[in-house]
Amino acid sequence: MRQAALIFALVALLVAPAAVSGVAGAQSATPEPSGTTVAVHLQADGDARWNVSVRYALSDANETAAFESMLADYKNGADVGPTVDVFETVVAEQSERVGREMTIRQVERTGAVRESDGNTTGVLTLSFTWTDFGVVENDSLRVADVFDGGWFGSLEDGEELLVYAPDGYSPDTAVPETGLVNGALQWAGPQSFESGPSMTFTESGPSGAGVPWLFVAGAAVVALVVGAAVVYVWKDRSIRDAILPDREDATASQSSDAAAGTPPDDAPGDDATDAAGATDAESEADEAAAEELLSDEERVERLLEEHGGRMKQAKIVEETRWSNAKVSQLLSSMAEEGRVEKLRIGRENLISLPGENDES
Repeated sequence: MRQAALIFALVALLVAPAAVSGVAGAQSATPEPSGTTVAVHLQADGDARWNVSVRYALSDANETAAFESMLADYKNGADVGPTVDVFETVVAEQSERVGREMTIRQVERTGAVRESDGNTTGVLTLSFTWTDFGVVENDSLRVADVFDGGWFGSLEDGEELLVYAPDGYSPDTAVPETGLVNGALQWAGPQSFESGPSMTFTESGPSGAGVPWLFVAGAAVVALVVGAAVVYVWKDRSIRDAILPDREDATASQSSDAAAGTPPDDAPGDDATDAAGATDAESEADEAAAEELLSDEERVERLLEEHGGRMKQAKIVEETRWSNAKVSQLLSSMAEEGRVEKLRIGRENLISLPGENDES
């Protein structure tokens, strides 16, 4: 597989010539690639429409002009940006490996300059159809053997793979295990694949048959969280019921004590201090329970608020004790939804709430 090296390594090499492209006198302003997204849209017949998008962060007018020049060259077939040659080599070798004739057709080169929240991003996109990418078996579609050989071995930071199910299908299995982001199975870098990703999709059917495992898993998580909250509330009330008398009993006891000239049990003093301490403990316990009921996105937003609206991605990993891959996937999804903003500084990502970067 010497010719079919890892896709992203080859894409990086093929994008590198962009550094010497662009308008005259603006070479030094030509942007470097900031990320790559491979989106695979599966079809019911096993074909797949690929969109390989390379992003460039444009910081000023010179970089924007240089990118627009590069985009024009790219659309005209210049040797800049992602190229189909790499994939044609992979398809030829994988066809021979798995014994299934596969081809590439309907190749397109597109791109655009996009504005979002005050940030300018240039995008070069290579699109093509990979025939017989998946294997159709009865009411399911399997994608596995096409990745044999390790040609799609890893994702680096800033790279992601998105796989969309055909219309009328739902994801059934995914290896490595992952979740749905905006309707797609998502793997975000940094991440390695031992033998390439694999997945199966099941035809949903008009009656809703073939409930996907991802939905079942999500429902199970919700059930566990709700169950834990119910148990917590039940235990909390049981403890308080055992310690505190009923309201009617307490009233009767206080009336009796008053008639006898005995101070009530809840008179101010040491007992009042103990009660205040118990209230504080209950408040802390309630806050802990509320934290468990927050979604991952809400936990990140709360964490950012507690740190003044900005945090490094590595600090979020440290505070949440989640894996790097999970945090990277979550932040990419939140950035797409506009819930956070990501700024690349050297080798680190600075994560902030919307509008925080505008204040600096």
